[in-house]
Amino acid sequence: MMSSPNLPHFDVDDTLYPHWCVRLRQLQFASAMMDMAVMIARYGFQNLASSLANQLAWVMMAALSLPVGIQLLRYLWSRRRPSYVREHRTELSFSAAWLLGVVILPVVSILDVAEMPSTWTLLTSWAELLTLIWGGYELYLAIHAAANAGLNPALVLVVSFMALICIGTVLLMSPRCRPVGQPPAPFRVALFTATSASCVTGLIVEPTGSYWSRTGQTVILGLIQCGGLGIMTFSAFFAYALGQRLPVREQMTFRQLLESDRMGDIGSMIRAILGFTFGIELLGAIVLCTLWPERPFGDRCFYGLFHSVSAFCNAGFGLRDQSLLHWEMKWQVWGAIPLLIILGGFGFTSLDNWRKVITFRCFTRIPFGGTAQTQRLTLNTRISTITTLSLLLVGTVCLYCLERNNPRHPQEEGNQWANAWFHSVTLRTAGFNTVDHQELRPATKLFGMGMMFIGASAGSTGGGVKTICFAITLLTLRSVLRGRPSVECGGRTIPEEQVFRGLAIITMGLATLMLTSLLLVVIEDRPGRLIDQLYEAASAFGTVGLSANLTPQLKPLSQYLLVVTMFLGRVGPLTLIIALAGFTRPGAYAYPEERVSLG
Repeated sequence: MMSSPNLPHFDVDDTLYPHWCVRLRQLQFASAMMDMAVMIARYGFQNLASSLANQLAWVMMAALSLPVGIQLLRYLWSRRRPSYVREHRTELSFSAAWLLGVVILPVVSILDVAEMPSTWTLLTSWAELLTLIWGGYELYLAIHAAANAGLNPALVLVVSFMALICIGTVLLMSPRCRPVGQPPAPFRVALFTATSASCVTGLIVEPTGSYWSRTGQTVILGLIQCGGLGIMTFSAFFAYALGQRLPVREQMTFRQLLESDRMGDIGSMIRAILGFTFGIELLGAIVLCTLWPERPFGDRCFYGLFHSVSAFCNAGFGLRDQSLLHWEMKWQVWGAIPLLIILGGFGFTSLDNWRKVITFRCFTRIPFGGTAQTQRLTLNTRISTITTLSLLLVGTVCLYCLERNNPRHPQEEGNQWANAWFHSVTLRTAGFNTVDHQELRPATKLFGMGMMFIGASAGSTGGGVKTICFAITLLTLRSVLRGRPSVECGGRTIPEEQVFRGLAIITMGLATLMLTSLLLVVIEDRPGRLIDQLYEAASAFGTVGLSANLTPQLKPLSQYLLVVTMFLGRVGPLTLIIALAGFTRPGAYAYPEERVSLG
């Protein structure tokens, strides 16, 4: 069994008993998953009997002690013990940390210090912390093992999102995720919410602010963050944080995913992604906490962080049951939230390109007679920037014209422009709203469906078919009308395979949207709300989250259909890009050409 020399691995030549070592490694992974399940059970159920809670704590500690014995056996069976310690230092560190805690914490608890917790409390808290870290590390190893085993990267991405949804569903079904005295969330509600959060959609069947407890809202926040950035991104970051180099196959996958030109850019690109994300979200949280001055300080901080992450990840979840209804004139709503949405939906590669260009232009000093490598905006960044700005401008003007003097929600001139601007931003993937979308005109909803279908830019937290694919379609049309044999833009020729790929994504997106709309209309059988049903389907596929107050009223089968559509909308185009880019096989021959009639 061969693997990367810089990731935790097991080689049959390194041990005396390879078969047993494989079984021990599998047992270690199973014990980590069981330990996390026990911790979820201890926290998930309110008013758990103290005897049962203590029994679960003993199980958790026993599961943490198991890897200590496993590591000892694998070390004794190893043929190269010095290299074993070096290559498995992370796993050995977990075992050492647990043993140190077992030895030191009882001593600390007997110190004469006011309000010192008991030995049992200290041990269980230490066990829970290590369980969380250890379980996350084992999941990280599993993801990298799958990616390095020669599996289709598209399959790894799909399975990762499915696992995230399953974990989120189980967590949201725990009683602690509901307010005290309320029954646990049923499977359908938990599954729909977990899928919507993981796929950063924002459609809900129950209001996030009142239906879920603070624990449930925190789970949703975690799902939004993981779903927005992608599990593979977190996994790669952990590898670099632990000082481990990704195998070449995984670097190729990330290079295709992040549109990086060089293999060496992957580590810096991943660090830039997380730096952009957490830095922008922190600033957004500081600004948005001022939206709720009447709440306690702790609530303001949580509300600010929740809405900042939700906006940057283009999720559209809000803790106010009416979203941002009638708040269009607040500067945080028309200013801060749209900026977070635009930055999150712009694409990390383009953001990093802009950062490098601005840094070079402003801070690079070229010595007299010297030269410096010039930083330039790539074609991808230029297309994303121009398309995004054009959609924002056209969307604002069109929405204002379509909704001007709508008698169903009369507003002043300033409010109409504020709503038009806000929804030109949020319609493309975010899902926040400042007006009731049930009151929109049919023409506005049809225009909004087009904006939802286009979505955000490539490599971003948003959904849709992406602005690049939309731009390539327009550029292809321009080339046909001009009689040009290739698609050109900005003094560059776009490769033919990328043009085909973009048109394929548009075609698959249209087919998915039409099929979802058809099934939704057939299942609901409510002709009076046909436009609203089409609007719902487009919102689910584009991972937007806007609704004409229809989602909670849908039949259970329709809600399950939207679950599938949200999942396809989140991973479909991305999966197609990776699958086509990584597994194309050029033919060894070509057939003769023959023209056909096109119309």
